[in-house]
Amino acid sequence: MSIHSEHNLYPGVNAHLNSALQSEPGGWQSFHSVHVVDILRGIDERLPAGYFARSEKTMQISEIIPPIGLRSSGGTVPDVTIFRAGNLPSASRESSPLTATAPARSTLIIETLTSEEYLPGIAIYQAGEGDLLGKPVTRIELLSPANKPRGAHHSHYLAKRTETFQSELRLVEIDYLHETSPLLNAMPSYLLRESGAFPYWVLVSDPRPTLTKGLTYYYEIGVDSPLPIITIPLSGSDTMTLDLGAVYNRTFASSRFFQMVVDYAQDPVHFERYTPTDQTLIQARMTAIAGEMRG
Repeated sequence: MSIHSEHNLYPGVNAHLNSALQSEPGGWQSFHSVHVVDILRGIDERLPAGYFARSEKTMQISEIIPPIGLRSSGGTVPDVTIFRAGNLPSASRESSPLTATAPARSTLIIETLTSEEYLPGIAIYQAGEGDLLGKPVTRIELLSPANKPRGAHHSHYLAKRTETFQSELRLVEIDYLHETSPLLNAMPSYLLRESGAFPYWVLVSDPRPTLTKGLTYYYEIGVDSPLPIITIPLSGSDTMTLDLGAVYNRTFASSRFFQMVVDYAQDPVHFERYTPTDQTLIQARMTAIAGEMRG
């Protein structure tokens, strides 16, 4: 007997949905477009005065990539940019700087944000009508398979990433793609079963004061763990927080397709692509859900 729900029954990323999206033709693109809109809404609800957010062309490119099956979108999918408004009041500071407020669950990578391996070519990034409306300060990217290592447009994405840092923009990268290699070499690979690896990550990079002295924080997210409340750097020492779990649950609840593709009575598709430890956690979650449904 199938088990479906209108709500996400995992504490964080839904392993059943996430696996299906990475195997279903067009699945990830469908999720990407909906989730980015919800991220934008979540940011808008939390931004301090003096800032606004809007969707823009992403730094990424999508195309058909077997077996992922992403369909071409002409090279553009909406992602999110945060601007400091030039004609609005100065921001009230919601919290102290990133270095002091990053949750204990985040880990600090002390390394250069960019190096020669991130400079395969020159790309020009234009942040919409920035000069008319305000100065862009932060970008948010939901990573897609084509732009991860071994993806067809990985080099393109790295070039755009480097240009973002050279423009002194802060960058938040959300990575739910456990079936691909990590974006940064410094991060252990879940795909290769390396020690200390996690299936999901959020990276928060700040190129200030310089490219060589900037820092990247990463949030490690387990297969049965809550999504974090992340701290996003803005202009100067201003920051904001985003409850990524609340945003993800909003996305799940908004789509009948996401709800229908998740059957908690069956193992996720490509179940073997999870580590044995995570397979045990997923099956325990399925058992608990089945018990609640019977109750």
